[in-house]
Amino acid sequence: MRCSSQPAGAYLESKRENDKMGRVGSPAKLTTVVCATLVLVAQCASGANILCLMGVPSPSHHIWNRALVEALAARGHNLTVVSPDVERKPTPNVTYIQLEETYNTIHEGATAIDFYEMAQAGIVESMKIFYDYAISMCIGILGSKGYQTIMDYPSDYKFDLVLNDFTCGPCLLAVYHRFGQPPMVGVTGFNTPPYTTDVIGGHKYYAYVPYYTLDYDTNMNFFQRFYNAAIHWLDYFYRNYVFLPRTDRLVREHHKDQDLPYLPTMDQKMMLMLVNSHHSVDFPEPVPQNMIPVGGLQILPPKPLPADIDRFIRAGRKGSVLFSLGTNVLSKDLGPERIKAFLHAFQQMPAYNFLWKFETDHPYQLPPNVMMKKFLPQNDILAHPNIKGFMTHGGLLSTHEATWHGVPMIGIPVIADQYRNLAKSIRAGVAEKLNLWDLSTDKIRNTVLKVLESPQYREAMAVRSGLFRDQPDTPLERGVWWVEWALRHPNAKTIRSPTLELGPWRSELYDVKLCLVLAVLLTVYMVRKAVTAFCSYGQATANKSKKKTQ
Repeated sequence: MRCSSQPAGAYLESKRENDKMGRVGSPAKLTTVVCATLVLVAQCASGANILCLMGVPSPSHHIWNRALVEALAARGHNLTVVSPDVERKPTPNVTYIQLEETYNTIHEGATAIDFYEMAQAGIVESMKIFYDYAISMCIGILGSKGYQTIMDYPSDYKFDLVLNDFTCGPCLLAVYHRFGQPPMVGVTGFNTPPYTTDVIGGHKYYAYVPYYTLDYDTNMNFFQRFYNAAIHWLDYFYRNYVFLPRTDRLVREHHKDQDLPYLPTMDQKMMLMLVNSHHSVDFPEPVPQNMIPVGGLQILPPKPLPADIDRFIRAGRKGSVLFSLGTNVLSKDLGPERIKAFLHAFQQMPAYNFLWKFETDHPYQLPPNVMMKKFLPQNDILAHPNIKGFMTHGGLLSTHEATWHGVPMIGIPVIADQYRNLAKSIRAGVAEKLNLWDLSTDKIRNTVLKVLESPQYREAMAVRSGLFRDQPDTPLERGVWWVEWALRHPNAKTIRSPTLELGPWRSELYDVKLCLVLAVLLTVYMVRKAVTAFCSYGQATANKSKKKTQ
């Protein structure tokens, strides 16, 4: 495995130097260039050049993607990461190109998305808001200097593979086309989105796989199955006939002088798809061979905690509790009344210490058993033996981390799949729910104590954790192996599902089913006609006999 062009970091650095110096002239400068070239050749001998299109403006998606990026970099590959999130501390073999306007369009101005509005919306409206979020993301991507930076790379610059976070649509695929459409692997910190079948094929069974915002179980009654199927069909229609054409128009208007293929057709060039799913937490469903479940990929061996956090956690007489609403919904947006309700409830549980991720400055007087921090290393804290509970929004990464470390949950779902994740955890006996819209000090205290002081929650979570951990390799190792498999076999077709080529008419056997229905209808028609003819003949014979006897 080797790369045929210099790593992006070296290219950007040399571009900056050339911009400063004009062109190489002196022998000393020439020697420097030769030495740099030799270093690059040595790097390329063992690693591939990988372009990572990670456009989703969500820190949690960045956390998930970063684990895969850094693991591949540690294997000697050179990665160029185009993303709204960047690492300030340089990582060897990794170059970040920031899409700096993306968060602005999500949170500010006419394109801003109100996550609390999304939380209170109905199923159909929340689905539309999700696609509005993806459109806002695309506007931010196209307006970023970082986007122009990657598009300004030389036309002959070669990437051996593309990792594409396809969660929010194909907005970045003009970049993929720019570099000749090399082999592509799709990734998503989501579990298995409803549109995966549109991208890599396979089948989605609405009879027992609920839509991601529904809190149904696999055993749905008739009306639930009807509603679930209707929502899936509506999502399919809206995505394919409203959202994707709109995204394609946005990108096409930005690249007026380029002959771009229709973006969703490039989405379908994925060789593989890595999804953040595991049967212990998510819904078991049949998937094509090129969909690789790597649920919990971001869970790394825990690091030592900062001394003040470690002391605080250990100081809880009966234990400590972690409280975090994830990375998209800010704790300050709970509002003063809800925040005070939480603080009063925590004060009434002095035997436990509460560690709250609160992202902004606050004016509140904290009880002695409460610590607020703008950032908390969640995975490392959940691994601490003195953590007895996790108050969480129910996001997938948080659910996976709590399950891996065996920590029961008190869920406060807000948006998207959080309701479904939490409902499944409640049915598994590892969590209880707090309704964000019906909070009180008493309800918070009673629900938290119920989970912390009833042994069955921790016991059930230990069983679930055992299922999650019992794997032949870690999810991250599996993800890296499959990415390198794609590098080893860039033209492999045998692993792809044939349903994309067959289309729904043939792959779902609609033609066969229609033929059977027509055959049954024809048989019924012929039998009915025969019976009618026989009856008519019998009646006519009877009439003739009657006339003869008269």
